[in-house]
Amino acid sequence: MSLSTPAAAQFRKAAASSPQQACVMVYRDNHRTLIWDDKLAAAARPVPLEECLTLDHHQFEALQAAIRAGRPIRGALTVTRGADGLYEFSAAPECRASAGTARLYFDHLEYTAFVHAVRHREFERSTFFSPAA
Repeated sequence: MSLSTPAAAQFRKAAASSPQQACVMVYRDNHRTLIWDDKLAAAARPVPLEECLTLDHHQFEALQAAIRAGRPIRGALTVTRGADGLYEFSAAPECRASAGTARLYFDHLEYTAFVHAVRHREFERSTFFSPAA
């Protein structure tokens, strides 16, 4: 099944972020959760999947559960803080075939806004869809 590539406007970022602030962006549909960095945005084009990390919903829920519990992030996504202070999001080696090979870099403010949003349930699947009529 070929899934459409979402436009940048279909992604969400933490409510605490200002409109001008670059952030961890999340897109969820019925099949997947995409994580993207809006600093990569180019005007008037769909977001290329090679710029995203693609998780299934179970993998993203496990990520959110770890953040909420204050546990290390393990699983399909790895988050490491580099010597430069940037947080690198990448797929775990065993998940790169399905999650992608993108490496996304976020500063401390971007990362803490993402963590705050996860803790406040801003990226729950239900918030991305309206109930079917």
